[in-house]
Amino acid sequence: MDLLTIIPILTAVEEEGGNPLISISPGLMIWTLIAFFTTLAIMKWKVFGPVSGVIIARREKIASDLDSAEQDREAAEQLASDTRRHLEDARKEADSLRERGRKDGERQGQEVMAAAQEQKERVISDAQTQISASARRAQETVKADAVELAMLAAEKVTRQSLNGDGHRRLIEEAIAEADLSRLKDA
Repeated sequence: MDLLTIIPILTAVEEEGGNPLISISPGLMIWTLIAFFTTLAIMKWKVFGPVSGVIIARREKIASDLDSAEQDREAAEQLASDTRRHLEDARKEADSLRERGRKDGERQGQEVMAAAQEQKERVISDAQTQISASARRAQETVKADAVELAMLAAEKVTRQSLNGDGHRRLIEEAIAEADLSRLKDA
């Protein structure tokens, strides 16, 4: 509608006695109130009731979610506390294991050193035993060689071969007169 068509309508309404929306009409007021309260009742029954139920349910769900979130937060704090405690226990156990390992290593090192010392002493003892045995054999060999040389010298001096008795007597005298203490010092 354009402005030119509205103007004649407005002038016709003014001529008839004013604006019907502004004038008081009891019948129209009653029907307006009936329509308003009927619409209000329908709105309360079909819209406000379900919307109110949805709002209450939503409010309860939010409160439940807040309670659940609070419980989850407390559980998370408890879990974090337990985790910290377990980590501390694990650190202590690791330190204990490390210390035990260090002590075991030191003990094993000492055992190895003691075994090496024992081995060294056993090798030295065996070597000294072998040296003593070799020295005795050498003394016996030197003594036998000395007896043999003494017999050869005696044969040369006497120019005769010595028989068993004479030979034995001569050797015994030579050994008795010989200073064998010098052989032990050598």
